[in-house]
Formats: sequence, C-alpha cells, structure tokens
Amino acid sequence: MPHTLVTGANSFVAAPIIADLIAEGHKVTGSVRRAAAGDAILTAHPEWNEKFDYIVVEDIASSKSWDEAFSSNDFTHVVHVAAPLLDGPGNTDYDRDFLRPSVEGYVGVLLTDSLSLKH
Repeated sequence: MPHTLVTGANSFVAAPIIADLIAEGHKVTGSVRRAAAGDAILTAHPEWNEKFDYIVVEDIASSKSWDEAFSSNDFTHVVHVAAPLLDGPGNTDYDRDFLRPSVEGYVGVLLTDSLSLKH
C-alpha cells in the first residue's frame, strides 16, 4: 500500500488531496503545526480513521523537523502543500514572514537527511 506524506494537512487545499489519496488506496500521514489541528481533521473525517494519521511539525522551514518524520515512516510519496501562516499581527515583512519560510519549507522537505522514498 502506498504511504503518502501530505504537508499542511489541515489546509483547504489538502482536504481534497487527502480524500483522493485515500480513495486510491493510500495510507496518508499529514503534517500539522499543532496536535489540535490533526485531531480536528480526524473529528471532521471519521471515515479516514483507519487510513490517516498525523505528525506535528511546528517549523516547516527546518529540515530537522522533517528528519524525524522521514526517519519514523516509510513514505512512498510526498505532496507538499504547507505554507507559512500569514494571519499573525506581527507578520508584516514579506521576505521574512512569507517568502523565506516558503522556500525553506520546500527545501527542508527535499533535503531532509532521512529522505528516502520507497519505490
């Protein structure tokens, strides 16, 4: 059975992706920034309970955050839809608060020391 990591699992974009992956027979692990967000996904979609679990990755820009996720799971696919949060009142600098975390989050997933997708 394919095992797919979906980053930003509690996002608007991720929900239909997760549903499609599960319908196609994938086990899905979603990354969220807080456990409460992962619990909310399972509450909203109890039909996913056997095929979906989540991991907490507080800092998507840190490759060390992804190392743990990859070292404890055998992913065959990655769908990266996580993005920085812009709703904080202190998020006023585009480069610091959006661009850099977006790029570093993407690179962090790709360059994690434990990245070895199973074929």
